[in-house]
Amino acid sequence: MFNTIKVTYKSTNRPYQALNLLREISKYPVIAWDLETAIKYTEEDLAGFKDILANPDTAKAVAIDVQGKLKATALDHPHHVRVTHISIAVSESEGYVFIVDNQRIQDLVFNYLINSSQLQILHNAAFDFKHLYYHTGKLPANFECTQMLSKTLINHCDILQARTGLKQLAGTWYGDWGISADNFTVSQMYEPHVLLYAAIDSCATLKLYHHINERCDEIDEVIKEEFDATHSTDPPPDWM
Repeated sequence: MFNTIKVTYKSTNRPYQALNLLREISKYPVIAWDLETAIKYTEEDLAGFKDILANPDTAKAVAIDVQGKLKATALDHPHHVRVTHISIAVSESEGYVFIVDNQRIQDLVFNYLINSSQLQILHNAAFDFKHLYYHTGKLPANFECTQMLSKTLINHCDILQARTGLKQLAGTWYGDWGISADNFTVSQMYEPHVLLYAAIDSCATLKLYHHINERCDEIDEVIKEEFDATHSTDPPPDWM
């Protein structure tokens, strides 16, 4: 049986504590981060939307808008979603989780990310970046996406056989840390198992990034050895 990596983390929803944690994070040259999200509509909102649809006098344009809200998921457009957690990893086993239950803490962490010169690692950056850009209008200057790297550098060329999911790629190191979709709600954003999930996501991303680099170094070494073995360094013969 594999020994899985145990992740520890610090968490806060207080802006002052967040500032201190960001100062700690700023000391590291490479970080990984990840977002957790939830639908922003409450149960009361959703019940109200259903009542609107049930009303035969509801205008068609309004009905279409309401249907979109009812069908929205936590993976949907940022218009329908709120960020619940921002997790940042500084090593394969150390993370920070910012609980986003107020605008101030979201602004602090997002502004840090778009202004930091650190190398920032993400997995499926398109998802996280759509939220970051929606709220700030900016993206980090220095980043890598491990999903893209794993697909193009160390994965199967056949898209049907390629594995690019974070839990597929990092499950050997961290075990099965996934939780069901019904955990991603505003009412559960303070639960310890949700905080740990968020922390593992970012730590696993950083671990995967270093693993990809190690694999690429190994491949480079093999190529170099094969090249050296087939290309003599002796001077060419006189007739050449």
